[in-house]
Amino acid sequence: MRQKTLFQWQRHVRLGTIALLLWLVGMSLGLVMVKVYWHGLLITGSHGNRFFVILPLILFGLISGWYMHKRKKQRVLLPLIHGSANLLLIILALLQALSGWKVYDAFVLGN
Repeated sequence: MRQKTLFQWQRHVRLGTIALLLWLVGMSLGLVMVKVYWHGLLITGSHGNRFFVILPLILFGLISGWYMHKRKKQRVLLPLIHGSANLLLIILALLQALSGWKVYDAFVLGN
């Protein structure tokens, strides 16, 4: 097809920031809910322990995205690492959804 397309940079930055911040809010609320209602932290096994992998990736995505947004220039390595980290986050989010359903089934429904 060899047609040049315009990358919607501002939309990418805005939606990416919103998505990553919502993930942070969701993680924070999840920790608070577990502490308040179940009187513990990280008691949900791998679902809760993934926090230690997801949090640094979210922070890296936000910081590297902010850096590239503020200092625009041709880059190869940082965008590749930024995109790979965020792709890994999406995969981990799908795993969280699956394990979250299992946590809900076990801890809330009692099955």
